[in-house]
Amino acid sequence: MDSLPQALAAAVGEHNRVHPSEERIRLRMALHAGEVAYDEHGVAAAAVNLTFRLLDAAPLRAALAESPGVLALITSDWFFDEVVRHSRVVDPATFRPVSVQVKETSTVGWIGLPDHPYPPRQALRPVAVGAGTQVPRQLPALPRSFVGRNDELAALTALMDEDDRPHGLVVIGGAGGIGKTWLALRWAHDNLHRFPEGQLFVDLRGFSSDGLPMSPAVATRGFLGSLGLAPDRIPADPHAQAALFRSIVADKALLILLDNAVESEQVIPLLPGSPSCAVVVTSRSRLPGLTTGHGARPLFLDVLTDREARALLTDRLGATRVDAEPAVVDELVEFCRGFPLALSIVAGNAATHQDSSLAGLAAELHEAGVEALDSADPAASLPAVFSWSHQALDGDEAEAIVLVGLAPGPDIGLPAAASLAGTTVARARTLLRGLEQKSLVGHDCAGRYRMHDLVRRYVTETARDEAGTGGRLDALRRVVDFYLHTAHAADELLDPHREAIQVAPAVPGCLPLTFPDEAAALAWLDDEHTCVLAAQRLAVELGWNPAAVRFALALHTFHWRVGRLNDQVTVGCLGLVAAERTGDPAVRALAHRQLAEAYALQGRHTEAVDHLQRALPLAERFGDPSGQAHVLRIFAWAKSEQGEIRLALENILRAVRLFQSAENEEWEARALNQTAWCFALMGRHEQAAPYVASALDLHRRHRNRNGEALSLAIRGFLAHQAGRHPEALRLCEQAIAMLRELGNSYFVAQVEDILGHVHVALGDREAARRSWQDAHDLYRVQNRVERAERTQRLVDGLAP
Repeated sequence: MDSLPQALAAAVGEHNRVHPSEERIRLRMALHAGEVAYDEHGVAAAAVNLTFRLLDAAPLRAALAESPGVLALITSDWFFDEVVRHSRVVDPATFRPVSVQVKETSTVGWIGLPDHPYPPRQALRPVAVGAGTQVPRQLPALPRSFVGRNDELAALTALMDEDDRPHGLVVIGGAGGIGKTWLALRWAHDNLHRFPEGQLFVDLRGFSSDGLPMSPAVATRGFLGSLGLAPDRIPADPHAQAALFRSIVADKALLILLDNAVESEQVIPLLPGSPSCAVVVTSRSRLPGLTTGHGARPLFLDVLTDREARALLTDRLGATRVDAEPAVVDELVEFCRGFPLALSIVAGNAATHQDSSLAGLAAELHEAGVEALDSADPAASLPAVFSWSHQALDGDEAEAIVLVGLAPGPDIGLPAAASLAGTTVARARTLLRGLEQKSLVGHDCAGRYRMHDLVRRYVTETARDEAGTGGRLDALRRVVDFYLHTAHAADELLDPHREAIQVAPAVPGCLPLTFPDEAAALAWLDDEHTCVLAAQRLAVELGWNPAAVRFALALHTFHWRVGRLNDQVTVGCLGLVAAERTGDPAVRALAHRQLAEAYALQGRHTEAVDHLQRALPLAERFGDPSGQAHVLRIFAWAKSEQGEIRLALENILRAVRLFQSAENEEWEARALNQTAWCFALMGRHEQAAPYVASALDLHRRHRNRNGEALSLAIRGFLAHQAGRHPEALRLCEQAIAMLRELGNSYFVAQVEDILGHVHVALGDREAARRSWQDAHDLYRVQNRVERAERTQRLVDGLAP
């Protein structure tokens, strides 16, 4: 039989030599041995089916196409080991292993080219039969559906090839169900040609239903048996077993896949001493001992992209079914958030119920949450997989993961985590790193920790059934106070002259931050913005009403400076809900006023006036002249924006008098600026000038650079109206520079608006276009719709 391929190639070559080109032939040949039989359906038995699958393998077709010869041969793995390796006619070193994936068949084949053989590889020369010489082929079959992960596969190859070493040690880390084993198997099957002397595989059961990881000694004995060693030749001592294993695999081109490891100590005895071997370890732990002590290269798996998730569902359910309900498929992808096991369970449930709509499955997921992904088979149950990870945590880590899951916001920084846990930053870092090592949280370059949504849902749903609710409420109060008090400290830096905000002392264990300067305060508010908003929502949900009201006050300066006006309306509405619950007229007046100012800044003046009309009588009843002055100030602003300048002027003058009687020079200066603006809008420039001069003097005396910039802008507007355009240009540009330095994009937009008119007056239409375009872009981002539309018309009017 081993002479047949060469004889066949010679005969075909002779046929082609004497026949015209249209009659010439090239052949693919498959060889396997087994019983020929028929099943109850009349189909030939497995041995025949396998032979035809080998014949149809894509690598065989490619080998023939790329060869100058007339024959490409493929043998089964069994046939190669039993026949080809021991042949005296063909050289087994000229064969190459390939992965065969045809229909339901997933196997290894060996390709040879009889008339144009591959260059021989010494590792495939025949070996003597004896202890330790058996060639293991232990890789499990490839997963049925494998999509995406192209970057990760390439990264794994690159890690194996680093430092010009033939092979290496790589640890694939990631959460349970993230696809670590699938990736390792896919890479292993794609790279069989690298490991002609075999592939070893073992599931170390690091995270399993019985909670009992496999000992390294058991795994070593299994490997020794797979390498052909008789049981009576295996030493009893584990150290001797490991030494014998290293001796047998020394200098072999061998792949060792250690799946589901729990700790480095479980893996170390299984590591070969030879660089010719490659080791891939998968684990929910990062296994730092392997990285630091054995030079392992880490590869951490994250979730699939939405595109990859949709491809997985399409592969499992078919394009017809997916295309029939595209919106529902989007819901399923959103629910699973790229988690491969969750997607596989969803696809499996849908495939089991072919006659049911995907909409019904989506509704069940939304109703039941993570429990909808449960199964009697633990390997196909997301809660079971998560629970195995949870069981591996110690007591402090187990409580920490619950607290992180309950904490407001999509992620958390170390200072907030320390307040949440009621501990030091150093201890919080240790706890979070432990959770990260076990792949239950992720850590980004900004130092923030994030939990996958499905893990969070599992943790929070499980936490409802556990004891310790009171302690967890205390933890949530600490983190809410952390966000509130830190936001308040940031606000005081951004506007040290704004009205005082009375905030109750932080609860014990809360460690709010302070900031060295405005830049640090702005950076923190920007980084933590989503979490701060979530903290206010949590305060409302849990009935911590005074704290919920103060969030709107603490965020006001930041929101209007950076143009997050929609967010200020949101926190203002929540603050009002909390204020109404208190029944306190002073708190209610404050909440109405804060929400009114947010509406006024956004240009929603009717809604602003409605809340101001509710706030004023409450402030009067409470006897709060400062509160009354603020209501009048905001009312004047709203009316001036609506074009009712005389009414605005009347109210702002009343506010000036109230601030003066209270000896509040800071707010007197702001009201003077606003008074000057009203006079300027009415064309009464001579009356406006002394007001803005007084305001500028007070702002400089109190070192309020924001107020100073606005005074300069108003002066620039007055100069422009008076025809002093170069002076107007200088003042407006000075004001814009100061406002940009302060990060006050709200008023940058308005001064750029004014500056556009100044440039037109100076004959510089291109500069005018730039200013109005900048103003338009800022107005649009700030959702100031009418102003954005007006400046767009001004830009369009400059078109040639």
